Amino acid sequence: IILPHGGPFARDVWSYDPVVQFLANRGYAVLQSQFRGSTGFGKDFVAGEYGEIGKRMQDDLDDGMDWLVKEGRVDPRRVCIVGFSYGGYAAMWGAIRNPERYRCAASWAGPSDLNGMMRYDRQLFSASRYFQVWRKRFQTGSELDDVSPLKLADRLKVPVFIAHGEEDDTVPAKQSHRMVEALTKAGAPVSSAFYKDSKHDFGS
Repeated sequence: IILPHGGPFARDVWSYDPVVQFLANRGYAVLQSQFRGSTGFGKDFVAGEYGEIGKRMQDDLDDGMDWLVKEGRVDPRRVCIVGFSYGGYAAMWGAIRNPERYRCAASWAGPSDLNGMMRYDRQLFSASRYFQVWRKRFQTGSELDDVSPLKLADRLKVPVFIAHGEEDDTVPAKQSHRMVEALTKAGAPVSSAFYKDSKHDFGS
């Protein structure tokens, strides 16, 4: 399982992760990639994210999978991509952009319409210390539509599971509702779950 972290201005750390342990307990190998834009590796590494959502940031996830395959650690025919928040976006987009790579995908609270998210919260994908530079170099308008799962829902060919908390005030649940509706209309293999009292993550 490819498990990209949220943020994207964040990083995975060497500590107990209940989701990773849950998956590993059930026999899955889990890869947590520190893709470009992840924090903790210097400004240049963070700057690699600017203008690259859905592009080189997604390439980094592909590269991680390719490395595991080359090392003989995983079967390339049995890889799924799963994520939360930005990671949920990356999961949906990965399944649409590179369906040949994944058997399935799962998204919790993942944005599906990036322009819609920018209208809702213009700092969603930024961090305050990087905000001014980020705004100057970030994709806008049609560039965001070109990497938004909602806009290309009819291209999805692999099964996807979409979940969201109805009380989420970081990524509105309507982002997932609209994606499920679009996939259903397109006849794509989608299943979903919406949790009435949950917010942005499992713990709230």
